[in-house]
Amino acid sequence: MLKLEDVYAALKEVIDLRNVRNVLLQKREDGVKVKFQLSAPADQMEELKKKAEDALKQLPDVKEIEIEEKPTTPISVNMRRHPDIKHIIAVTSGKGGVGKSTVAVNLAVALAAKNYKVGLLDGDIYGPSVPKMLGLEKSQLYAKDGKIIPIERFGIKVLSIGFLIEEDTPVIWRGPLVHKTYEQFYFDVHWGELDFLIVDFPPGTGDPQISASQLMKLRGGIAVTTPQDVAISDVKKAINMFLKMNIPVIGVVENMSYFRCPKCGHVTRIFGEGGGKKLEEEMGVKLLAQLPIEPEIVKAGDIGMPVIMAMPESESAKVYLELAETVAQECERIAKETPPSLDNLRI
Repeated sequence: MLKLEDVYAALKEVIDLRNVRNVLLQKREDGVKVKFQLSAPADQMEELKKKAEDALKQLPDVKEIEIEEKPTTPISVNMRRHPDIKHIIAVTSGKGGVGKSTVAVNLAVALAAKNYKVGLLDGDIYGPSVPKMLGLEKSQLYAKDGKIIPIERFGIKVLSIGFLIEEDTPVIWRGPLVHKTYEQFYFDVHWGELDFLIVDFPPGTGDPQISASQLMKLRGGIAVTTPQDVAISDVKKAINMFLKMNIPVIGVVENMSYFRCPKCGHVTRIFGEGGGKKLEEEMGVKLLAQLPIEPEIVKAGDIGMPVIMAMPESESAKVYLELAETVAQECERIAKETPPSLDNLRI
């Protein structure tokens, strides 16, 4: 009997799986009906549909193909790009508790360790955790010549709403306030010249993500997940959010992938395995890294020391450094594929 993975494998040969949504197999008396959504620019739709249909017709049991067209809209020419920032990367997740902020912080520090100029914007308006992870809880912002000066730590420039509120004070804001805050934190800050600005989003697909997509020209997005099915299901929503907002998907980071016994070296997959690979196969997104569970990472974060600084020889530190190199290469690749008219936009 035809399986979903057979359909994805066939489509992957002829079109980008990031354009494919909601694949369904429906049984018929004489075989199977394949139904899915295809997202693509209107002028490419017919060509991609034909390629998909021709590929699926080669599969046994396929008797009917139904493709729902979802034309995409080109990036608006009103999109603004910061004149001093080369690549802006959004780090998000479909749900909380998967280590999204830990990944954002350590990715920023790893990029800085490779001699890139890096900024870190804590865009988690409702639950900022970056100040604690970097040991900056007591830091205060100041302005110079009408621009906010970010705090520098471990070679990166950091900005967070956490610098402006008490630690236990909840942020209860509606969309317009969130949008205004993003605008100020992006354009009214003296970031200086940066190779990368990492933006740590709150979990989900709400106002912060929408505001950022309207204000910033994002080079791409990274989705963080853990291996279990419930996390994979949620992170698919985050990936689809990127795609619907015309934000390139750099890839997926699978956190808490495994635990390696420090005494015997045996690997245990505490939360299951294969989630990141499954996303790579089904949605055509790159699995960027699989990060281990190391108790020392938690301790390092609690004292404000990223693992790369606290334990540079650890397995996690090495994975983060490899991740930084991969992300840098992917950003350069995406930049080369971006039409110059869109990549050179200025405020």
